[in-house]
Amino acid sequence: MTKPHNPKTITDERFIAQLGIISVQNRIDLTLQNQRWVSRYAIAGRKYHIQGFAADFGRPRGVDADVLTSLETLFLLQGCPADNTVTTTAHEVLQLSNIHNKGENYYRLKESLMRLWRVGFLITEAHAIPGSTWRTYFNKTLSLITEIQFWGQSGPDESSDLQALVADGKLTVQLSAPLAHSIRGGYTHLLDRQLLSQIEQPIGRGTYRVLQAHRPEEGSLSVTLADWGQACGIISREPDKIRRSLQSAHEELEANAYLEGVEFMGRGQQQEIIYHFRASDAPDRALVTLLTEQYIPRKQAEQLARAYPERVEEAVRYVQLRRQEGKVKSPGALTSDILRNPDKYNLSLPELAPARPTADLKVVSAAEEAKADAKFRDQQQVLLSQEPPQQWEASRPTLKLLIGKHVSDRAFQELQRRCETGEISATELTRELTALSTNRAALRQRLAELQLE
Repeated sequence: MTKPHNPKTITDERFIAQLGIISVQNRIDLTLQNQRWVSRYAIAGRKYHIQGFAADFGRPRGVDADVLTSLETLFLLQGCPADNTVTTTAHEVLQLSNIHNKGENYYRLKESLMRLWRVGFLITEAHAIPGSTWRTYFNKTLSLITEIQFWGQSGPDESSDLQALVADGKLTVQLSAPLAHSIRGGYTHLLDRQLLSQIEQPIGRGTYRVLQAHRPEEGSLSVTLADWGQACGIISREPDKIRRSLQSAHEELEANAYLEGVEFMGRGQQQEIIYHFRASDAPDRALVTLLTEQYIPRKQAEQLARAYPERVEEAVRYVQLRRQEGKVKSPGALTSDILRNPDKYNLSLPELAPARPTADLKVVSAAEEAKADAKFRDQQQVLLSQEPPQQWEASRPTLKLLIGKHVSDRAFQELQRRCETGEISATELTRELTALSTNRAALRQRLAELQLE
């Protein structure tokens, strides 16, 4: 086989993504809707009417979108072969699909390919007849994959039905003629592969794919929640269930700076969802949050985060240390000055102080260090004597700084609950994670032990 492809972007056929054939949900209950469904919705003035037929393998879902976009990408990278056939390996498809390279996933990849092969759909477009109450309808059947050839393997006592794909065995997938023709014609959009790799859950990647397909050239995307649920292939029609299904996807897309925010307007079936996309030059939201927690106005915080992204965390860390010592009257002003005039400060010292000529700098004595350590321990004892909610309130900014980039918003909220109920001591956890802050591997291991990753 040739060397595996390693593109920076993933190709996705826009029309298929807009139709919501592949559900963003990871699992779909074994009901009739898993085998046959009807979707009617409108987005940006365009109406969609699709009937899906999935037979015994069930409706495509979750990682199936990753697999399909990988095949579409390979088709384009291989020069759009005339016979519409992609030649690859299971290992390469898993790699492009952001699926871990482990044994059980080769069986799951086979299942995914079977679902994509068996699904068919009927698209209906209504045409009004002038002067008549009758309508005519144009209907067209479509499919995604025409044929698959692969090598499989199974254990000595296992049925051939349970075979998994051979990692480096030849895998050929023939795309349907309409899908291949559309890709050749350029009716595609590009997905950011790095962003896809950062989004951990299939529902987050799937929602990103659907959003990109419907994203306007400028501004926000507004659609009724009921319509959006159908566009995403969510089985339920209940607004609350749709919101819950999409919650983790929204959190990941905001945490990874694709979305600036998500709004819900109204109630019930007429409820609207509004997606605000993050501009390409927008500052890192996590850095802006750190700065606003130092009492810097949001607009100014955005300007500082955009201008000095590499300095923010260090500046905030030292300002917080000084705040714990009670030496900062205006944390916002001090943080801003450190960012704008870094030469005035020596951030390597235990205390922030205006930088002085090297000859005038004094070595901190052992006695001074011991005194500072004793003061810090006294402060910790005071915090430990407080009630859990007060401990959390005092420790939250430091914890956000230490682990904000390593955990999701939902995980941080769960940590807040555990700290406020006394299950975890926020003060002791802050002290522990501060000691691990210079060892990223140890920090992530501790977060995993706390089930926060």
